[in-house]
Amino acid sequence: MVEYIAEKLKKADLVLVGLGEEVDALTDLKKNPQYLDLAQKLETSWILSFVNKIEMEGGLNKRKELYQLLSACLRKKNYFVVSVCMDGLIHHSGLSHDRMVAPCGGYDKLQCSERCSTELYDIPEETIRQVKLFLNGERQERELTVPICPNCGKPLVFNNVDALHYVEEGYLDQWSVYKKWLQGTMNKEVCVLEIGVGMKYPTVIRWPFEKIAFYNKKAELFRVHSRLYQISEEIKERGHGICEKPEDFIKELSKML
Repeated sequence: MVEYIAEKLKKADLVLVGLGEEVDALTDLKKNPQYLDLAQKLETSWILSFVNKIEMEGGLNKRKELYQLLSACLRKKNYFVVSVCMDGLIHHSGLSHDRMVAPCGGYDKLQCSERCSTELYDIPEETIRQVKLFLNGERQERELTVPICPNCGKPLVFNNVDALHYVEEGYLDQWSVYKKWLQGTMNKEVCVLEIGVGMKYPTVIRWPFEKIAFYNKKAELFRVHSRLYQISEEIKERGHGICEKPEDFIKELSKML
């Protein structure tokens, strides 16, 4: 099947890629026993979000190779990548920033927890330093101070869907670029790759991608997932479910291209 997908990708006019939870480094992190133990012990939840940031950056090289392989697969194609991953690693992949959108946000910017404005803020290096000291046992939890919004004095939080009042403006411009790109897919040979996408945010990738395969008779959908690879009856003629781990699939595909 991977060889067949590689041929389809080579011949396609356009390639649409969706990256889901199975690709997200945050998913693996939240399964780590040490992380789960820390999450139970913490009295203030904001610290854990900074732990996410630090730990994911620590595992950058491990995941970076995977994204670079995907980038190599797409380098000669007219592509667009939609990602619900929040680890931010896609920005270190070699993929063009003009050809990707991450509507769930991530851990690159902070926003006001009360959304007093749509302004986004850089992450204070001092906060990162203090949390690292805490993780090393050199600081107590009570000694850490949450970053504060300069406008209203409320705590700052990471600009992603976990924020109670998510500032979506961080991705909306690029979402408009994506929608415009989609307009050019009708009646074109489109290879649709859905990699590691579960049911956490089905309205972002899973259902829209099915709709593309349903309405565009020249589109073909390849759904790769270790468990949720099933294809709906409506698109079975142009849809394929592949039961495989995303990392294994990407590595295999890259060898064919």
